[in-house]
Amino acid sequence: MGKIHQLDEKLSNMIAAGEVVENMASVVKELIENAIDANADNIAIDLSESGLRRIRIEDNGEGMDESDLQMAFKRHATSKIKTSHDLHHIASLGFRGEALPSIASVSHMTLESSTSDDIGHKITVNNGLIESQSDGRAKRGTTVIVNNLFYNTPARLKHLKSAEKELSFIIDVCNRMALSHPQIAFSLSNDQKSMLKTTGDGDVLKVLYQIYPMSVIKNMLYFEGSNAYFKISGYLSKPEITRSSSKHMLFFTNRRFIRNYRLNKAALQGMDTYLPLHKYPILYCHITVDPLLIDVNIHPQKLEIKFSEQRLLENLIETTILQKLQGTDLIPKIEKQKPQTQDSLQFDFNENNPAIAPKHHIEEASSQTHPQNHTKSRLPYMEYIGQAMGTYLLFQGKDTLFLMDQHAAAERIRYENYKAKMTKETAQTQTLISPFIVALSNAEMNDYNAYQPLLETLGVKSEKQKDKSLQINTVPTWFHPGYEEVYTEALIKHILDEQPTSKAQILDPLAKTLACKHAIKGNQYINRHEVDRLLRDLSQCQNPFTCPHGRPTIIQFSQQELETMFKRIQS
Repeated sequence: MGKIHQLDEKLSNMIAAGEVVENMASVVKELIENAIDANADNIAIDLSESGLRRIRIEDNGEGMDESDLQMAFKRHATSKIKTSHDLHHIASLGFRGEALPSIASVSHMTLESSTSDDIGHKITVNNGLIESQSDGRAKRGTTVIVNNLFYNTPARLKHLKSAEKELSFIIDVCNRMALSHPQIAFSLSNDQKSMLKTTGDGDVLKVLYQIYPMSVIKNMLYFEGSNAYFKISGYLSKPEITRSSSKHMLFFTNRRFIRNYRLNKAALQGMDTYLPLHKYPILYCHITVDPLLIDVNIHPQKLEIKFSEQRLLENLIETTILQKLQGTDLIPKIEKQKPQTQDSLQFDFNENNPAIAPKHHIEEASSQTHPQNHTKSRLPYMEYIGQAMGTYLLFQGKDTLFLMDQHAAAERIRYENYKAKMTKETAQTQTLISPFIVALSNAEMNDYNAYQPLLETLGVKSEKQKDKSLQINTVPTWFHPGYEEVYTEALIKHILDEQPTSKAQILDPLAKTLACKHAIKGNQYINRHEVDRLLRDLSQCQNPFTCPHGRPTIIQFSQQELETMFKRIQS
């Protein structure tokens, strides 16, 4: 007798559940996707004990008749695709037909549905087998109740996180669904406590306000861009609003939440030197693309998709975000936080562009003329007052007090200057009257051989010595006088450590490294002439608001805030 046999349907469903049903959040995700695909515009999620005891999801979608209700619990049964052609034109969220039978195989499930307000049907499934069928509530839509999830798979229960952590996973799922479908009203409660409630009026910013506090919403920037293949739009937090992980960077494609490391990287490159080190923005980015240019069938939970022309999408994201930041006043405003209520958020939208943020909360850049050089500046009018603590320069403007970090400002100026110099195809060089020696180990010398041509394109020319050292004869003209040796050693060390494959890879990190070498330091007195030059040069930078490492160069206090702190006015 042969060894190979066909698994029965019950066991097959339990195996499929291992891929589809990881925890309570994955159950909620699958059932919400079914409700969305049924064209529901109101979805209510009610949990008991973070969903482990009960998950109840009710929608007002198209519903199912009696035959559909029975068919829904068979493997690979779906209403969303019929032919291979449909698989390449997927517009629905779910399509594999495994969710309901997989969930039912590891729980006690009741499903009640109706296609009209005349008659309803109800089915109960226990351990993957239909237990009973009866008439149900005559109300258009579907209600799914999942009780005692994983009751028959104790190993799965063992690997669940704490109730609080599992609830946070569910909240994340519901947040993403609400952001990807702002035209649907979502509500989420756990043990009768409300966790999320959206209006379903299509306003993404209102959904974001249900997720983040007003201090974040006030500092969100709307962006949009397009090319021949893709259209993107969304909201990005100003650099002063950051998080310690990238999980708040959310991408959606054709209303589907996706994970894509390369898109994250493109967005971060767009923020360039605006972000502090090891910090990430809050980002909502929706991508619209022809379904023919994507493949959504490469991941069991459909969290990853494959893009055709992905590089064009990455370029679009990077340039759109960078252009937005370059056109925005990014000086942080120090304001006293006030308690916010839902009623205090007033939305005022342009009818021709409903995605643009509230006028009073999202601030756009305004080009201003600086009094010192009478050319277009990205900084507002600033009149020098003095220096505090040997580090901070004080300026006043109209109804505003500005504080500038002189070291951060000097770093920004040098970074942009050095990067511009290094970007040139042919470096301007100077021959040293007194060459100097750079000592390398035998391993470093071996690596140096591969990078010598790259160093020469940057303007550093050398001769190898017998004692495994280098004699540096020529350096770029932009090396600061007296710092030729320091800059050269830093450049060589950086290249040998990073081992770039092209000149472009080394320019940005190298410019950041060198910018620190001779910038004005903290606790260093500078005179009025030096202040004027610093302000003039900073005002002409592409990004005068942060140092190369993302720290702010300037912060500001409003007159109203100062008068409030001094109790001259009531807050």
